[in-house]
Amino acid sequence: MKTTKGLAVFGLQTAYHPKSNVYRGWSGRVRVIDGDPYFDDYAKWNSDGSAFKHEFGDLDFREGKR
Repeated sequence: MKTTKGLAVFGLQTAYHPKSNVYRGWSGRVRVIDGDPYFDDYAKWNSDGSAFKHEFGDLDFREGKR
């Protein structure tokens, strides 16, 4: 899956929030530098796929599975 800025996303899963004890939103690793896994960064997205406190872009659900 990719973001709207063209960055690859790996390990996408629903995000767990321990304070409220629910799963909501998404979390995954973003490949910041293409082809170099040493610079992967973890990021979160809201339930609708919009970015949550980062500049990596929104999730593009049209390209991959949800």
